[in-house]
Amino acid sequence: MGIIQHNPVVGDVAGNADRIASEYTALLEADPDLVVTPELSLVGYPPRDLLHRSAILDAQESALDQLASHTADGPPLIAGAAVRTTHDTGAPVHNAAVVLRDGDRTDTYHKRLLPTYDVFDEHRYFRPGDDPQVVEVADTAVGITICEDAWQDTVVTGTRRHDETPLLDTAAAGADVILTLSASPFSLNKPGRRENRFCAHAAETSCPVVFVNQVGGNDELIFDGHSFVAVENGIRNRLAGFESDATVAEVSLDADVEADVRASATGAVASQAREALSLGVRDYFDKTGFEEAVIGLSGGIDSSVAAALAADALGADNVYAVSLPSEITSQQSVADARAVATNVDIEFDVIPIGSAVEAVTSTLDANDASLTGVAAENVQARIRGTILMGIANQRDALVLTPDNKSEAAVGYCTLYGDTVGALAPLGDCYKRLVYELADVFNDALSPPSGAGPIIPTSVIDKEPSAELRTGQTDEEEVPAYDVLDPILEQYIEGGRNAGSIQQGYPDHVVDDALRRTTHAEFKRRQTPPPLRITRKALGRGWNYPIAAAYDHVLTDR
Repeated sequence: MGIIQHNPVVGDVAGNADRIASEYTALLEADPDLVVTPELSLVGYPPRDLLHRSAILDAQESALDQLASHTADGPPLIAGAAVRTTHDTGAPVHNAAVVLRDGDRTDTYHKRLLPTYDVFDEHRYFRPGDDPQVVEVADTAVGITICEDAWQDTVVTGTRRHDETPLLDTAAAGADVILTLSASPFSLNKPGRRENRFCAHAAETSCPVVFVNQVGGNDELIFDGHSFVAVENGIRNRLAGFESDATVAEVSLDADVEADVRASATGAVASQAREALSLGVRDYFDKTGFEEAVIGLSGGIDSSVAAALAADALGADNVYAVSLPSEITSQQSVADARAVATNVDIEFDVIPIGSAVEAVTSTLDANDASLTGVAAENVQARIRGTILMGIANQRDALVLTPDNKSEAAVGYCTLYGDTVGALAPLGDCYKRLVYELADVFNDALSPPSGAGPIIPTSVIDKEPSAELRTGQTDEEEVPAYDVLDPILEQYIEGGRNAGSIQQGYPDHVVDDALRRTTHAEFKRRQTPPPLRITRKALGRGWNYPIAAAYDHVLTDR
């Protein structure tokens, strides 16, 4: 079985087809009986409303013909594509696996279970298939399924979403081996959970199951690869994680075949996060055509980790950091920012904003529009945002916002200030995970001088602060993060209401955290997309209204 773990560019059908053809040709030396790509590998996942454009569908038809020509003198190829339906009503497109052999298209399987929850919206585009598909290849009955077909027991809002069992149906239709073409997005610890699921499928169907996954970052979604062959007692032939890969795997039909991969695909959470986020940042820049990142480096933990992550993903030469101190900013913060930039070996400047803040404040005062309190404090953040965006425009670069999930959840950020940018690489990382990432970078990397950690202990040990007024700390504005983060996790990922959140937190703290979260919807709708690494990010999969009442949620005890 030739497995192509493909990193597509969404919409680049011709380029994706060329890369598949190249990998197919490279695998021929190992003499595979069959070659398989991930789900929707020609158009890339998720294509979203590109599927409403007929030119995208036409391009896939041409690409399938091109790839079919390679099979005239080679093994069959099963490619993921979006194909038009023959029905006159309903959704116009199928999420399909197309069998190419002997220079032609011979069979097509239509995905039966369409996920429409969290980040998935497949009923918007696709018509579900009805029947299992089994094809003969090298005297072996090969069953074909696609991604959600293997997640048939998914529960959403307390209800099982699907009532069909495609893998069991495929086995009942006579399959000796089952393929699952997938675009299964990453979340922390998902590689291990996924392998357990597919081993269970292998046991239930009495068939080895070949999981062929997409890899790469596409907008806020990250796909980790980790393709494999699952047998009843474990995993065989696991492919690399977080990078393109291709191999020819021997798939034994012997029910007693032993697993040959013992180590788990799931490492420490912070290490997983680093790999995933580095891939997400790198592909976001590569696929949008930008090379350089601009970061406002405050000397705090978030911007320091964001700078290390950007250098890790893009290379130090492609990261520009700038400290933007006001009259409030401590000299220690500027020194910490400079130390991080030096240790990460990125370009760095200091641009004081005191005079700009004074000019804006004076202008407002002179026109009877004086600002006080938080409104006045936020002038600093908004001037920083303006400068960062101006620098990025001038350098043809993108700004990375360092805001984390804890702050985004409760709205502890300044709209058009520290939230400016193209991408929020830490936007799905709770504050505690940001500190864990700092430890990972310090363990993995060394500064050019070879002395000390990449992220100094002075950054890690200082009290978090927005530093918009003298002596300000985060704990004056929001609960301590070791209290706030578990509350938010139960509300966001766990879907719990105030009364069902685990005991141990004062009612007023829970109430305040959830009230802030519901009131901050308007902010999150205007901020950069967060790279998704948890089961529920505050991005595309978080779809709550802005102009709404949340009393029932907040008072439900």
